[in-house]
Amino acid sequence: MILVVDDDALLAGALAVAFEKEGYQVRIANDGGEAYQYVKDPECKLLLLDMHMPRVNGAELLILMANDGIRVPTIVVSSFRDFTATELKEFPNVVAFLQKPFEISELLSLARKHLPQAATNKRRGTAGKVSR
Repeated sequence: MILVVDDDALLAGALAVAFEKEGYQVRIANDGGEAYQYVKDPECKLLLLDMHMPRVNGAELLILMANDGIRVPTIVVSSFRDFTATELKEFPNVVAFLQKPFEISELLSLARKHLPQAATNKRRGTAGKVSR
């Protein structure tokens, strides 16, 4: 299962559709507090995480995960420049950082790299730019 964490429901939904078209199971959380419950699930294999959210933000979620030894590979997607890729490397789960806007194909490629098991019913050709 891929967990998409973003308070922008439109973006989270678009990412979920793109990954579902690739054959992945997807769950959406609106903030880090909600996501924290899902990352504890052993079925959670990848986290797509926005950093700026209400209540529990992305950095706080990463800290909670590190404190609890939760090692879900995390791709950070953010439009804000509060964190650099170098700073995010201090979080053991962060495997990649994409600045918004980004190409969905680039995100899918990164996800495949960190999800070694093949998805079923994969379809190619998903493209588009995400700007939110």
